Amino acid sequence: MKNLLLLTLIVFSFFGLFAQEPQFANFSPTIFPDRVMLTISGNPATSRAVSWRTVLENKVSVGEIAPVNASPQQEQKKLVVNGTVAPWEEGSTSSMGHKVIFDNLKPNTKYAYRVGDGKNWSEWFQFETSSDKTEPFSFIYHGDVQNDIKSLGSRAIRQAYSHFPEADFMLFVGDLVSRSNEEYWREFFYAGSWIYGMMPSIATPGNHEYDKPENQPRTFSKHWKQIYTFPTNGPAEKFHQRTYYFDYQGVRFISVDSPAIGESSEDGAIIMNWLDQTLASNPTQWSVVFTHYPVYSCSQGRDNEKYRDAMKAILEKFGVDLVLQGHDHTYCRGQNLPNAGTNAKNNPVYVVSVSGPKMYGLNTSFWSDRVASNTQLYQHISFSGSVLNYQSFTVAGDLYDEFQIVKNKKGENRFIESKKIGQIKQRTEIPSGAREKYNEEELKKYQQKFQ
Repeated sequence: MKNLLLLTLIVFSFFGLFAQEPQFANFSPTIFPDRVMLTISGNPATSRAVSWRTVLENKVSVGEIAPVNASPQQEQKKLVVNGTVAPWEEGSTSSMGHKVIFDNLKPNTKYAYRVGDGKNWSEWFQFETSSDKTEPFSFIYHGDVQNDIKSLGSRAIRQAYSHFPEADFMLFVGDLVSRSNEEYWREFFYAGSWIYGMMPSIATPGNHEYDKPENQPRTFSKHWKQIYTFPTNGPAEKFHQRTYYFDYQGVRFISVDSPAIGESSEDGAIIMNWLDQTLASNPTQWSVVFTHYPVYSCSQGRDNEKYRDAMKAILEKFGVDLVLQGHDHTYCRGQNLPNAGTNAKNNPVYVVSVSGPKMYGLNTSFWSDRVASNTQLYQHISFSGSVLNYQSFTVAGDLYDEFQIVKNKKGENRFIESKKIGQIKQRTEIPSGAREKYNEEELKKYQQKFQ
């Protein structure tokens, strides 16, 4: 009997070993492409860019692309495009990074593509170019993913894609990773997997995309330009692919590298002047600014008055419709009308959100109309002519916040909050470890405001 029990334990242990999740130590590059990332590199109606990774010895980059059809002989009408190579990270002894840009595409057209070296290929992926006209579309907005990406950040990315697979792209507002090193990017690519090859990613840097070596100035991520290929229409070459804009079916999207603004007064002035000019020359009906640092903070101990005053003046001057932000690891949404400028054409709607599991406590000087703490979220935002629809969901797929902006023929906005909001409880829990930062009077005000 004892021998039978021992044999049973051995068998279950043996199969248990193989049932365990693969460890990242086995996720080494091969001759075949992995970490495929699709981005918008220029005009979204006519171009897309793709990056991927292989072993260091593979120094050939090729992309094949063709209009989508139902035949399995996809490559019969393919166009072959040569790409570029560079080590995946500086000094890498194992990984080669690859890029290819597909240009001269047709608007509003579905394409299939694959990448490789001419012999060893990825699977075929699909995407659709945008229209070159003002037409309805939607996108997914993610706050900071940053920590525990494989185990917990992944569910925000995957749930958002599952919920809205028809979205045109994903937009990240910085701190995609806690540190821009191989360990964290490995988790980030694990979390999104093949989704990144199908739905384009748009991103602006956060402070965690910068490194600060001991006794040295901060340096920007060595991985960023290897992974992403964004427009190079920023104010200067050193800001390329970090501060940029693109127009998508009637909306101008503007990325502002907010951590760079704090690096020096000279850089700040250059970026702010560029932002002013980019908004002044906007030919589209709508404008969305996405940046990492919030104009109005909503977590404890954060309030950048100098940055807020500079950004707020420009955003209000041009009546920016929506400002998407991260950094605070909480959720806040509002217009803060009591503090709005008197000459604003339209008062921007400011949103701060978080997708990953790292959470901060809310502050007690609330400017916002809707808040959440200790809650992972993702947002689905759509444009249809003169109407902007905004929805925020928890990672459980539950609607948490919703509003609409309607723009009249004069370009004036009317903000409409959903009638459902009163039926949905505010999430204002204080994370463990944060409670002691409040005194009793602050706690009382905190609870009363959102009862």
